[in-house]
Amino acid sequence: MKLSLRWKLVLGSLLVEVVMLSFLVTNSLRLNEAHLQQLAGLRLREVSVLLNASLGPSLVQQDFASVTEVFRQSRSHEGITYFLLYDRQGQLVAADGWQGEVPQKREAMRLESDAHRLDSQVDIVLAGQAYGTLFFGMSTGFLDRARADLLTESLVIAGMEVLLSLICLAALGTWLTRHLKTLEQAATAISAGQFDVRLPVSGEDELSVVAKALNRMGEELASEMAALRHSEQQQREAAARLQAVFDAVPDYLSLSRVSDGRILKANGGFAQLTGYEAEYAVGRTTVELGIWANQAHREIWISRLMNYGSLADYQTSMRTRDGRLVVVLLSAKMLNIDGAPHIVALCKDITERLQVEARIEKARRDLQAVLDAASEVSIIATDPEGLITMFNRGAEKLLGYSASDVVGKQSPSLFHDKGEMRERQQELRARYGSELEGISLFTALAMEQGSEIRNWTYIRCDGSKKTVSLAVTAMRDESGTVKGFLGIGRDITPQLEAERALETLNNELEQRVTERTAALQKANQELADAMAQLRFAQDELVRSEKMTALGNMVAVVAHELNTPIGNSLTVASTMFDRSGELARAIENNQLKKSALQDYLAAARDGNDILLRSLRRASELITNFKHVAVDQTTGQRRRFDLKEVVEDMVSVLSPMLRKTTFRLSLEIPDGIQMDSFPGPLEQVVTNLITNALAHAFDQRSDGLMRLSAACSDEHTVTLVFCDDGVGIPEEHLSRIFDPFFTTKMGRGGTGLGLNIVHNIVTKTLGGQLEVKSEAGSGTQFTLRLPLRAPAAP
Repeated sequence: MKLSLRWKLVLGSLLVEVVMLSFLVTNSLRLNEAHLQQLAGLRLREVSVLLNASLGPSLVQQDFASVTEVFRQSRSHEGITYFLLYDRQGQLVAADGWQGEVPQKREAMRLESDAHRLDSQVDIVLAGQAYGTLFFGMSTGFLDRARADLLTESLVIAGMEVLLSLICLAALGTWLTRHLKTLEQAATAISAGQFDVRLPVSGEDELSVVAKALNRMGEELASEMAALRHSEQQQREAAARLQAVFDAVPDYLSLSRVSDGRILKANGGFAQLTGYEAEYAVGRTTVELGIWANQAHREIWISRLMNYGSLADYQTSMRTRDGRLVVVLLSAKMLNIDGAPHIVALCKDITERLQVEARIEKARRDLQAVLDAASEVSIIATDPEGLITMFNRGAEKLLGYSASDVVGKQSPSLFHDKGEMRERQQELRARYGSELEGISLFTALAMEQGSEIRNWTYIRCDGSKKTVSLAVTAMRDESGTVKGFLGIGRDITPQLEAERALETLNNELEQRVTERTAALQKANQELADAMAQLRFAQDELVRSEKMTALGNMVAVVAHELNTPIGNSLTVASTMFDRSGELARAIENNQLKKSALQDYLAAARDGNDILLRSLRRASELITNFKHVAVDQTTGQRRRFDLKEVVEDMVSVLSPMLRKTTFRLSLEIPDGIQMDSFPGPLEQVVTNLITNALAHAFDQRSDGLMRLSAACSDEHTVTLVFCDDGVGIPEEHLSRIFDPFFTTKMGRGGTGLGLNIVHNIVTKTLGGQLEVKSEAGSGTQFTLRLPLRAPAAP
C-alpha cells in the first residue's frame, strides 16, 4: 500500500515520539533505581542512628530485656526483620527474628541481602567507646512503595508529554500538510499537462523553495512542450512536403524492402505506368504483381544494384495490369532506413520516345525529299564534327557533286576556297584569341549568335567558282545540345556581277559627264540607258533579297519539319519491322491471336502518331507553300488579312522561338482585301526581321506588336511597333533610302525598308509613315486600300 506524504509525516513523527519516550522512560527508570538505592542507604543510616541511640542506655545498664523490647518495637515500626548483636569480643549478646541457626560468632555472620530484605551492620558506641556490632535486616516494602509512586509519577509525566507532542504534531501536520497539499495539487496539475499553474512564494523556507522549483519547472516544461509541439508541427510539415514531392514525381517511383521485396510506398506515377493503384501495390512485391516482362533483365539489374549500390538508366520492359508492354529506363539506389536496406526505384516510360525516334527517322527521309525539291537553294547539313549528312538537289546543281559522292566527307576542305578559309581563320583568331580549324571556321559565330550569313566562294566539281550567300544555323535538340549544322546557300554570282556592272557604269557616267559636257543630249540618252540598267539591277537586288528571305524561311521550315517527319519515319520503320515479323509468323504457321492483337494495337497507335505527325508536316508545308507561292508569283487575289498574316507568322515562328523577343498579333476577323498577298507578306516579314536586327540591339527581351483596323469602308490601317532602342533623329529621314544601313558588313544590305516603302507606295497603293524616338521604340503606320490599284 502506498502512503501519502501526510501519513508518512505522521508515522515518522510517531516513531520519533516512541523512540524518545522509550529513551525518557529508560532514563527515568535508571534514575529512579539510583534514587531508590540512595533512599535505601539513607534509610539504613537513619535506622542505624536510631538503633544506636535506642540501644545505648539499655546496653549501658546491661538491660538486655530492654534491648529485646527495642528490637520488637523497631520490627513493628521500622520494618526490621531480624537483629543480631555482638559484643566487642564478637560474641552474640542478643538475637531476634533470625531465621535458622543463629551465628554465635561475629565472624560467622554473612550479610546476604535479597529482593525482599536489606542487610546492614552498625558499630555500637557507648560513651565514646566501641561496644560491639549490630547486624539487622530490614524489609524492602518501603522501596516497592517508593518505586510504585515513582512509576506512577513517570507515567503521568510521559502521558502529559505525549499529549502535548500530539497536539504540537497535529498543529505542525495541519500547517505542513496545508502547504504540502497545495504542492501536491500543483505537482498533479503539472503532471497532467497544466503548465500554467503558479504557486505563491512567501519567503525563503523549504516550501517556498519547492514552490519556486515547481513554478520554474512548470515554465520550463511549458516552454519545452511549446518547442516540442513546434518541432512536431515542423516534422509533420516536412513529412507532408516530402510526401508531396514523392507524389509529384510524374514517373514510376517506389520504395521497397530488400529483405522480402515488399513495396512500402508508391506514387501516382506507379499507378499510371503499371495500372496498379498504390494502395493495392503496398504490401506486395513486384514479382507478385507480375510487372517485369523480362525476368532475365530483372536479375541483371538487381545484381548490379546489389554490387554497386545504385543503377542508372537501365532499359528494360514492363507489363501493365491490362497486359500492355512498355519500355522503361530504370534507375535505382540502395538506402539504409532504420538499420535495414531498402530500394528506391524510378522508372521512366520511353515507349513513346522510341516510337517517336522511329518516326523521326522516317520524317528525315521525307524531309530529304522535300529539301531536294528546293532545287534553286543549296541545303547542306553536317554533324557537329563537320561530316556531311545531307546534300540536296540544289547543292548538287550548284556544286556539280552528287549526294552519294559527298555524304560522310568533311565539307570545308571539299568545296571551299583555301584562301578565304585562311582569312577567316585570322579573323577568328583576333576575335577569340585561339586557333580554329575545320568546321569551326564556319560555325563559331553561328554557335554564338544562333546563325550567321556570309558570302563565300564555292569551287564546283569542274573547278569553276561561284559566289554564294551562305546562312549557317546551329541545330540543337530540346536540351540545347548542338546536334549539327545546317548551311543554306544561294548563288549570288549574278547579283554581284550586276553590282560590279553598276559600279562600272557609275564610273563611266562620271567620266562621260566630265569629258562630254558639250554632248549633253547624247549624255542624257546614255544616262537614261544607264538608269534603266540601274533599275534593272535594283530589281534584281530586290528579287535576290526576296530569295534570301525565302531561303531563310526554307531553313526554318526544314528545321521545324524535322520533328513530325522524323516521328513519322520512326513509326513507319517500326511498323515495317513488325509487319515483317507478322509475315514470318504466318509463313511458319506460328501466328498467335495475342501476337496479331499486339500487331493491331501497335498499328492503331502507330497510325495515330503517323497521322498526327503528317498532319503537322502538311500544315507547315501548306503554310509555307501559301507564303512561297504568294511571294514568288506576286499574283493578285481576294484574301482575309488575318489568315494571310497568321500563315506568314507561322512560317516565321520557329525563327522567333529561337529569340527572347515576342510578337503580338491584334488583327480582327473579316477584313477582306482584294490585293497582292505576296508583297504584303514580304512587307510584314521585312518589318519583323528589321526589328529583330536593329530594334533590340544589346537587349535581352522585347515586344513587337502588329495591329490592324479598318479606317473606313475603303481603307485598312496596319500599325507595326516595337519597344526597342528607336531610330536616331539624324537617320530617320534616310531609312527608306536604298543601301542605307547601320550594319553594313555585318549582314545588313540597306534594302529591307526600301523594299517595304516601294511595295507599300507602288504595288499596294498605300502610304507609309514612321515615328521613332531614341530609346522609346519605333512605329510604322501603313494605310492600305482594301482594293489595290490596278498594276501599271
